[in-house]
Amino acid sequence: MNHAIVTGATGFVGFHLTQELLSRGVEVTALCRADSPNRSRLPSGVRTVSDLRSLPNADVFFHLAWDGASGHGRGDAVMQTANARFCLEALQAASGCGCAKFVALGTVYERLVPQILASERFGGSDFYVLSKQYASAMADKLAQKIGIGFVCCAVCHPIGRYIKPEQLMAYTVSGLLSGNSPSFGPAATFFDIVAVEDVALGLYLAGERGKRRGYYIGSGAPMRLREYLERTREILGTPTPLLIGEREDDGLRFEPGWFDTSQIAEDTGYVPRASFESAVMNTADWLNGEGRVVIDYGRE
Repeated sequence: MNHAIVTGATGFVGFHLTQELLSRGVEVTALCRADSPNRSRLPSGVRTVSDLRSLPNADVFFHLAWDGASGHGRGDAVMQTANARFCLEALQAASGCGCAKFVALGTVYERLVPQILASERFGGSDFYVLSKQYASAMADKLAQKIGIGFVCCAVCHPIGRYIKPEQLMAYTVSGLLSGNSPSFGPAATFFDIVAVEDVALGLYLAGERGKRRGYYIGSGAPMRLREYLERTREILGTPTPLLIGEREDDGLRFEPGWFDTSQIAEDTGYVPRASFESAVMNTADWLNGEGRVVIDYGRE
């Protein structure tokens, strides 16, 4: 891989992917809005364009851009539908500029679609999850039609520098550090929290060596959510209690087999590099710099 295009390069995962690519000598063109407030995050040497029609020829196209990937935007049906459409437009643009492979950032939450459809109540992330699954399926078929390699990389919950304050672990860390006890449902489901730097590594490897149409990128050591929360409190060394069981159970359950990293390890040599402890501390350092803003988190 000599030249990569990245959408969402100023975002949480996109920033780290851009750094990973540059560290390996890959030229990077970032597609981002001209008025993006985070353009200053981009490392020097990154070329920027603001329109799909202005893209140069490249080898691999990494599509990470997704409005409303966290927070209240997840419940905006129109926004989420527009995201799915833009994914297909980006795929067509990738084919037009000579890319051999299109790597999309997916989410393990897509596996919850049967549970969401069976539920008799609306959850705040439903439109986000449904649109993600739709975009992945449509992009897979469109890639077959136009003859471009397609890889969708699912993740669960990356943490680290530039994490958005409304994310679960940002809410947890901010609350614990500020003395505002974070509250949760039963936190009994399996979960997987991974350093964002390892997600960036996995995406790079999928673009460089990936052979399959889908991979899961994670820590390699999933646990129940309650265990992650308790370990976070221990790492931070705070007396602030965790209010587990204070919120209503949303009924959604992840299966441990969904977090299997063996396929990406087998095909690309992926091995997570960061410990959970270091990822938590990086998250805490970033949130400290942001003023420890505590934002409520929960299913609406």
